[in-house]
Amino acid sequence: QSVGGGSLGSFKTGFSAWSDCTNATFNKVERYWQSNSAQAQEVCAVLAAVTEVIKSQGGKETETEYFAALMTALETVEGDESLSAVTYLLALVMKKVPSAVLQSRFSDISKSLMNVLAANINTTTHSILRWTLVCLGIVLQHQEAVVWNDASTLQLYHGLLNFTTNDKPRVRKAAHHAVCAILRGSPFMIRENPPPHHPAANATAKFCIQQMEECGGGGEAKQTMYILGLLQNILHILPLASVKSICETILKVMTLGNVLVSSVSMRTLHAFFRAQPKHLTPELNAQIISALYDYQPGQNDVQPTQAWLTLMEEAHVNLASMNDQLLLSHLPRMFNACMECLLSEKTAVVSSAAETMKNVLKKCVEPCADKIALSVNNAPSGSQTPIHKTFGCVESGLQYKYHAAWGRVIQVLAVFFEVLGKQCHKLMKKCLASLADLRGSHRFPHTQELDRAVGMALRSMGPRIVLEAVPLQIKGDESDDINFPRSWLLPVIRDHVRDTELSFFVKYFLPLAAQLRIRALELQQEKKSVLSKAYDTLQHQIWSALPGFCTRPTDLAQSFKGIARILGSAITDRPDLRNMVLLALRTLLSKSTDKEENKQELARFAKNYLPILFNIYTTEPSEGDPTVLPVLATVKSYLTIAPTQLVCELHDKATQKMAAPDTSTYAQNGIRSLMAAMVPYVDQARLANTYNITAPLLESKDITVQKRAYRLLEELVSCDSESCQLFVESHLVQLQTQLLGSISASKSPARAPRLKCLIHVVKRLPSDREDFLKAILPEVILCTKEIAVRTRLAAFTLLVEMGQAWLRCRTAQDRKVAMEEFMLLVFAGLGGSNHMMSATVLALTRLMYEFKDLMTASLRSQLVESICLVLSSKAKDVVKSALSFVKVLVMMTDTVTLAQHVRPLVESLVSWGEDYQRKYRFKTKRIFERLVKKFGYEMIAGMVPDSHQKVLVNIRKTLARTKKKKQLKEAADQEEDEEEEELMPRKAAQSIDEVLEDLDSDLEEEPAGKGAAGKRAQKGGRGQGGAAWLQEGHQEEPLDFLDPRASKRIIATNPGAKGRTERGESDTGFRMAADGRIIITEEEEEDQGKKGKQKLKRKSHDDEDEDMEDLMEDVPGLKTNKRKRDLEDSDEEDQSPRKYKAGGKGIHRPLHQQAGGHYGEEYKAKKAGGDIKKKGQPDPYAYVQLNPQYLNKRKREKRQGQFKGMVRAAQRGAEKGRAQNTMRRKMKTNKKHKK
Repeated sequence: QSVGGGSLGSFKTGFSAWSDCTNATFNKVERYWQSNSAQAQEVCAVLAAVTEVIKSQGGKETETEYFAALMTALETVEGDESLSAVTYLLALVMKKVPSAVLQSRFSDISKSLMNVLAANINTTTHSILRWTLVCLGIVLQHQEAVVWNDASTLQLYHGLLNFTTNDKPRVRKAAHHAVCAILRGSPFMIRENPPPHHPAANATAKFCIQQMEECGGGGEAKQTMYILGLLQNILHILPLASVKSICETILKVMTLGNVLVSSVSMRTLHAFFRAQPKHLTPELNAQIISALYDYQPGQNDVQPTQAWLTLMEEAHVNLASMNDQLLLSHLPRMFNACMECLLSEKTAVVSSAAETMKNVLKKCVEPCADKIALSVNNAPSGSQTPIHKTFGCVESGLQYKYHAAWGRVIQVLAVFFEVLGKQCHKLMKKCLASLADLRGSHRFPHTQELDRAVGMALRSMGPRIVLEAVPLQIKGDESDDINFPRSWLLPVIRDHVRDTELSFFVKYFLPLAAQLRIRALELQQEKKSVLSKAYDTLQHQIWSALPGFCTRPTDLAQSFKGIARILGSAITDRPDLRNMVLLALRTLLSKSTDKEENKQELARFAKNYLPILFNIYTTEPSEGDPTVLPVLATVKSYLTIAPTQLVCELHDKATQKMAAPDTSTYAQNGIRSLMAAMVPYVDQARLANTYNITAPLLESKDITVQKRAYRLLEELVSCDSESCQLFVESHLVQLQTQLLGSISASKSPARAPRLKCLIHVVKRLPSDREDFLKAILPEVILCTKEIAVRTRLAAFTLLVEMGQAWLRCRTAQDRKVAMEEFMLLVFAGLGGSNHMMSATVLALTRLMYEFKDLMTASLRSQLVESICLVLSSKAKDVVKSALSFVKVLVMMTDTVTLAQHVRPLVESLVSWGEDYQRKYRFKTKRIFERLVKKFGYEMIAGMVPDSHQKVLVNIRKTLARTKKKKQLKEAADQEEDEEEEELMPRKAAQSIDEVLEDLDSDLEEEPAGKGAAGKRAQKGGRGQGGAAWLQEGHQEEPLDFLDPRASKRIIATNPGAKGRTERGESDTGFRMAADGRIIITEEEEEDQGKKGKQKLKRKSHDDEDEDMEDLMEDVPGLKTNKRKRDLEDSDEEDQSPRKYKAGGKGIHRPLHQQAGGHYGEEYKAKKAGGDIKKKGQPDPYAYVQLNPQYLNKRKREKRQGQFKGMVRAAQRGAEKGRAQNTMRRKMKTNKKHKK
């Protein structure tokens, strides 16, 4: 009673009672707090009143209690605003009310809701109807199937259906959602073994048919489109008989010629097929497809044709999922229709038709390719199967009348080759020959598309079949055409051959390559260098196809023996082919060893290839030879399948050769790399021998030798093989001693592999070897400042591993004590040189980041005190490292812990001299930003002197501006939720519902169509009213309205409009500079709203991970992908970029004269100071425009003053010119006298 009795006024001015509502269902109401809308204030007031009533009666604020209180208020509340607020809150809470409550009180609830609807049917407050319909839909959705047998329930449902054609967009949308929820989300429909259809489905179908038949597509076309919009969501769940009747009605409506109704009808049928209803029969699907051909729009009608093609594609995809044979019988007609669209003048129609054909081939034809192949191969000679007709239809696109769309036709053929090339290649050979002839025509514009199509044929059919259809026409003798018209096939074969016969390369291409090489040598001897080079290039192109043939060959086990010897000879004797052959071998080893027979076949030739590769790698190459690294990579790949005995033998031979006195240094370094590659595959004894050979080299003075030795040792200690693991465990102490002993002898280039060795040793280090960690700690800290990036990263990784090793085998309580001990060891570096101090600070930063949870309060205080002292250093490198530490500390530490360290940190940051303040102002500002975010402006401002107050003020303004933009963005995102907000900014129409919604809104605002809505409709061309044009027949043939195909002449695109698309130009929306350049800007000045939205979106995106990016940037040893900031985050946030202005010569010349320029500029002399006369143009005098005001006596004196100024200026210019002429004459006279 307090809700309906007028006690709401006490809650309209302040919403303090809102805080008493603890039910999470009403959390969405919180955003209405600060709204100035009377409706929003009413919602908060009603909720506060209901909450007070429930609490005063001792309620627990459950959903059921709120529901009961709001239903009581629904009957007693007065005023449209209060009623709207009650229905909105009721809609929120009814979603959470138990179904049993809604079922038991169904009669009372429905009666109350229907009374509200009846009383407010003509109300101007549409939100009442909207939320009441939502409530009614929820109540009906929760009823069981038995209730739907009552006539009263169906009558109630019919009342809901009547609102599905309401002119108010939000009311209509609420009714649509309610109907969909009832038919799909009722309890008995989502249980196990549900009924095939909802009891109200038939009634819904009859209502939709009745409405469409009554309204049709004439003046009341809106009602028809409303029903079609509803059917988009429910047609696939209606009974089959109803579906058939509705589809017939939709097709009847489409015959009426209303362009917009036809478009919406196509959308409805598209949604129906896209849902893939299980009860739809293939026959009905095929009937709908056949009927739709009568409604194909004209070729030049862009949007309707695109919608029709999309609908037909989805219908065929759905038919393919049910009956592929029936689909195949419909394919020829579909492709004929698409090929007709390729003759359109509109590029968008051509593109859509090609995409439709490609999608149908991939989604419909490819899954049943084997069945198609069986029918095609078993068909009698000369018979035409559906696939023959379909492919012939596409192949006819190579005729000249399709020349404008050849690129699209070739793309469709490429998909045909990809889908059916393997099974039906006999059908496509003639087409391949036609494509090859087309490729050789003069200045053929679609070479890329054609090469891709032939490439798809190569990939699916194989090179043998393709070359039978399109011969290479190269023999390597005098009969060759020196233009080599089919040489373009070789790069295509190289790029596309996969999964084919390796034997074909052996039998066809290898002899051809040999013959071409012989021919090239003969021509070279005959001094025909150009032709010789051409033949040599051809044979190299043939060899370049070898890696493609080695990609998963189908006959590797049978064919490799025929090419193995040739490949070995090519590796040894042909350095120009070595890289291609090695790539082919690596491809075989990586992609063809999944089958055991292939693996055994390749392993059988390891004894032949590995010695060859070893000899090449250990032989010093000639200058510029690029084959060294590929050889090593091939060795590593071959060792994975080589027999263990062979690897051990090679290892022994490598050891002997290294010890031989005649082995060169280069060969020894190569042998070390090869031994490192063999480490995972040899036994423990050989590993020990390798270590004994390598250990003395760790102290070598030769940098290359030392580096190779450390890499070999790294491979040994990091390998996961069983023999390596056992070796490291048995030699761990020896490894530690060796690494400690070689500290002083290690060179800078060898430190990265040395540190990696230490990482693996430390990982296996027992807990009692802290002395080893202490010994290597200084070296590790210094390496954090090395120039090489890999060395620094390895040093930081090792530092963390050392911390983990120090904590190993410690209890939870002892871990903090142990970490403090380890940090104290690192602290000792602060007493060293400036370089050591900087490295120590970086090490402390990384350790603090990794072990922040183990930092005690005393350790953190000691860290801060030490860093404050470091900040006073005069060494800039040390200060820079300390600033990184401070930033990480501020970002990682919680506010309570950091509060006690703020003052000393701030005092250290502001105590620098002017030089340091200027150099580190950006880093310091970033730190102050973090401090202000954590502690507020007032606290930090009280700690800094006046000289730094300007920086803090700037930070405060920047943060406030960022916060405001973030709030605006959140508010905008909330306003986009149509279900929760009554008033909402209108978005660009994406779906037909939004188009209809905009249409209704415009009609409400401007009934006469002469206001803003009318202007928008005129500006939009077609507009939202579905404007259409009649296209006359060709050669002035009159339009016959009795012709069944007359509907194709009703088009939605203005045939008389000569837009940019017809001229082949596209409206990119970019501005043009004066010299013709396209200006691409992120914010357009003429659209301030768009500018703000784009900038806000980009800003919010950049700020999402700002904290993490800043942290990663300053923690040493962590890789980041953050973009480098200009000037390290420039202070000027709103700096405008420099703009280029056209001017000068060539491409920089201004193409158009800028408006508003000074008069007479074209007369200005380039080399002199005055003006010049130009032939055919007026003299450069100061012409004065005639003005009637000059005749006014009162203004005559003022005007005369202006003319006097002009005269005086002209006199001064004349005097200056006379003086210059006099001086020039005197100089000429003096020259004559001197002569």
